[in-house]
Amino acid sequence: MKATINRIGHRLRRGVVPQVLHWWGGAPLNTGGKIVLLTSLLSSVLVTGVKLLNVLEPAELFLFDQVVRWSETGSEGPSRPSQNLDPRMTIVGITEADIRQYGWPLTDDLLAEVIQTLQAQDPKVVGLDLYRSTLRPPGSTDLIESLTAPNLIAIMNVGSTQGQGEVPAPPTVEPERVGFNDFPTDSDGVIRRNLVFVRSSEGGYYSFALRVIMAYQGYASTDLRAEENHLFLGDRAIRVLSTRDGGYQNVDSSGYQILLRYRTDQMPARHLSISQVLSHQFDPDWINGNIVLIGTTAASLKDRFYTPFSFNQDEELTMPGVVIHGQMVRQLLDIVTGQPAHYRFLPPWAEGLWLWGWCLVASSLVWIVKGPSGLLLSSSVLLGGVGMGGWLAVNGLVWLPLAEPATGIVTAITVVLAYKLLYRTTHDSLTGLPNREAFMGTIQQALYHRQSTEKPVIVAFMGIDRFKVINESLGHQVGDEVLQLMAQRLVQHMPPEARVARVGGDEFALLLTHLSSSAAGELMDRLQYALSEPLTLHGQKLPSTLSIGVAISQPGLEHKPADLLRDAHTAMYRAKVLGKSRFEVFAAGMLTEAVNRLQLESDLINALDDQEFLLYYQPIINLKTGELAGFEALVRWHQKDRGFVLPSAFIPAAEETGLIMALGQWIFREACRQLHHWHTLFPHYRHLTMSINLSNRQFGQADLINQIEAALQETQVDGHCVRLEITESMVMGDVDAAIDLMLKLKSLDLKLAIDDFGTGYSSLSYLHRFPMDTLKVDKSFVGRLEKSNEDRAIINTILTLGQKLGMDVVAEGVETATQVAILRQEGCDYGQGYFFAKPLPAASALELLQQHQPLEC
Repeated sequence: MKATINRIGHRLRRGVVPQVLHWWGGAPLNTGGKIVLLTSLLSSVLVTGVKLLNVLEPAELFLFDQVVRWSETGSEGPSRPSQNLDPRMTIVGITEADIRQYGWPLTDDLLAEVIQTLQAQDPKVVGLDLYRSTLRPPGSTDLIESLTAPNLIAIMNVGSTQGQGEVPAPPTVEPERVGFNDFPTDSDGVIRRNLVFVRSSEGGYYSFALRVIMAYQGYASTDLRAEENHLFLGDRAIRVLSTRDGGYQNVDSSGYQILLRYRTDQMPARHLSISQVLSHQFDPDWINGNIVLIGTTAASLKDRFYTPFSFNQDEELTMPGVVIHGQMVRQLLDIVTGQPAHYRFLPPWAEGLWLWGWCLVASSLVWIVKGPSGLLLSSSVLLGGVGMGGWLAVNGLVWLPLAEPATGIVTAITVVLAYKLLYRTTHDSLTGLPNREAFMGTIQQALYHRQSTEKPVIVAFMGIDRFKVINESLGHQVGDEVLQLMAQRLVQHMPPEARVARVGGDEFALLLTHLSSSAAGELMDRLQYALSEPLTLHGQKLPSTLSIGVAISQPGLEHKPADLLRDAHTAMYRAKVLGKSRFEVFAAGMLTEAVNRLQLESDLINALDDQEFLLYYQPIINLKTGELAGFEALVRWHQKDRGFVLPSAFIPAAEETGLIMALGQWIFREACRQLHHWHTLFPHYRHLTMSINLSNRQFGQADLINQIEAALQETQVDGHCVRLEITESMVMGDVDAAIDLMLKLKSLDLKLAIDDFGTGYSSLSYLHRFPMDTLKVDKSFVGRLEKSNEDRAIINTILTLGQKLGMDVVAEGVETATQVAILRQEGCDYGQGYFFAKPLPAASALELLQQHQPLEC
């Protein structure tokens, strides 16, 4: 199972994911608008799907309660409750003190006395929020008479409140003065809804609060009209709650319900106790012409319910039933009098826009911001904006979903971050092109589908010529700009079905699946021409050429993406070797050559540790006296399996791998050690010198001076007996730095020579500034002395130049006596070549020294 999952994940990364990303925009992070739009839509759809599963409702209800408490207790607050008390209503509550004084339940005579005392103050409506289906003498006659008052509204229970069974209204009260007591509770047990009316074949059931309002306003039963989505009381329309309004996902909306507006966590109206009423300790104006509700407020009677203010859901934060009825009465009273008290809700399309808007803003911000701190700040601002929007909406009596956009914001942030992460794992951040891994997946897809087409799969590997020079001379920032411009050019000149990727530092790859081999060759020619136009950066024109290698799938062969890319790279390397700015098609011999070179580099790494390198020494002869003047140390590699390896084969490989630096250190120490040994054996050869070549990479080493100084001290060789040979190209990159390094070498008493003089590109204007002791004439000039007067003239010029600058001149590649004679005629100081001796192993060089006689010139 784990292996299967890993294969699926690998397929997604290598194949499916790159295709999806390409469909999203292909590339480039500069298509951010499209990505933001798509991620916001996707987030909206995901959150809507979650909402339909009723997952978000608990969070929506919780946040609604938070905003209600913040809006009511925070803005108006219990610190100023008098501003929230409704002057049109008074609540007479049976308190704990009343129960201790009068007992419970209240007797009929006591309740009749309370009603009569209140009726004496001429209230508009008296709402009896107490069940009284059973008389409790004494005083039943008085109570029955009190209940006949036309302004008294009684209550009945239909069997849903607090788990009680059905409790009918007092038998002497007409149905027109009876309202039901039913508090709809949400899934968390909190009362947020006001069930106003229930239709039936008998004419319908009126809630206790609705009956009180109709009596207070003088509405008859015929003034109430119930339609599908609205309840009309006179000319006032009350839009009823549906199953998905606000934060509800599937609420029971049977009957005609509205969202209950709680105005404060305190009493909605003035409060009196039974004892205060009976002792007349109240202002008659509180009763006259107003609504009076009579009910229980004592906690011990368990007539208490959870409301949005009950955030801890304990006994102290519950609200008595009579107070909830007071909230309902007050809300309905405000509605019928034209005051704002009715919650509104967004229609489904507006709710969808509300959600998508936040997802769009979240996606945009996350796309723009960078770094964890910016992301955290943006997320906090967005979530704070949702909360502030919810607070403003609730204050404006609009219930906006909050958990939905908050979830959308988090989802959008997650989707965008996931896209960015996925994008960065499959695309190059600098150019926006697919990276190597994504490109390999694209090749895999092309190989899989190639059976359905006769066209081959063609992979081109492209490298920018001399890109290293641009980086080193103009800096990496300019180098990055060159890469970006080159990527743009490639995309611009590619056929629509082609796929371009950046697969290395200055390397790009191209996949073609709809062209024949010949058409691909024509495309490569056009690319070479189109991309050869110089790039213009910061007012400076830079050369722009590509070396291209092409690999083509063969019918009947099972190719792998890595093999095709490798073969194309091998062909590109061959194009660079053959002169750059060209393309080569892969052939089997190229791979063999590349494998051999890799094996050579691998063997090189072990050769130094296995002591497979040794030095040969070629004599340098004084042409005037014929005496031995010194040797040039030349490295040789005797590979245990292949024998001697040509220097022309392993020296370039050592340069590229960096092994030349360690090898150069060994050559210098070994040559100095050998020279000291010969000086010790032959005191008359104390003038003998040793010429040692410095490689280009050695010349750029920061610790070169310290290494040479340490080797001289270790081998006890006099510095003036050691001549370091430097090529012209090594000193012409940064002339001032080269001169500074050469002066430091001279401070060690070393001799310096320019090797292969005449073949490089140094300017004669710089030569006099170089602290050189010797010029070495390249063997190509010496070899043509007998046949070319021009070469003799060149050597004459070099010799004259050396003499004028006080330098010795050594002619390399001397092979004939005629050449020796000409060189002596021209006044050349020293000669070196096969005419005198081939490079000799140390033992043969020792025999030469033992002969102690001038060589025949």
